[in-house]
Amino acid sequence: MKLLICLLAFTLTSFAQTNAEYAKKLNHTVSGEKVYLESEVDIKPKLMYGENAMQRYIARNLKQDIKEPLVPKIVCSFIVEIDGTISDIQVLNSISAHYKAQTIKVFTKFDEPWYPAVKDKKQVRCQYVYTIN
Repeated sequence: MKLLICLLAFTLTSFAQTNAEYAKKLNHTVSGEKVYLESEVDIKPKLMYGENAMQRYIARNLKQDIKEPLVPKIVCSFIVEIDGTISDIQVLNSISAHYKAQTIKVFTKFDEPWYPAVKDKKQVRCQYVYTIN
């Protein structure tokens, strides 16, 4: 039991460090509106049907190519818009062009609604970093 708890804590810590590391690197300028980082908002964006909905969707749709080497992690970034959609999908880490294109395609087709981020009691656009292990 202690091993399981330690493993879970280590996984969550490494996940948080990874997202914070990549969150600083982007400069989204899709439109004139400001795009906030997750650390700058009062309430972070979240999926209406929970994080598990995205995990299940990615597991079903992101397939490994036998010809390509296995990718241990893919770090993506996108903007959660005020209307609950996502836009400006980017892959942040260095992976093959095949996996990059496939990842962007999978995220583009993901149509589950999001609760937008809130800053000063106003819904705002927010950059969201998501890691696929």
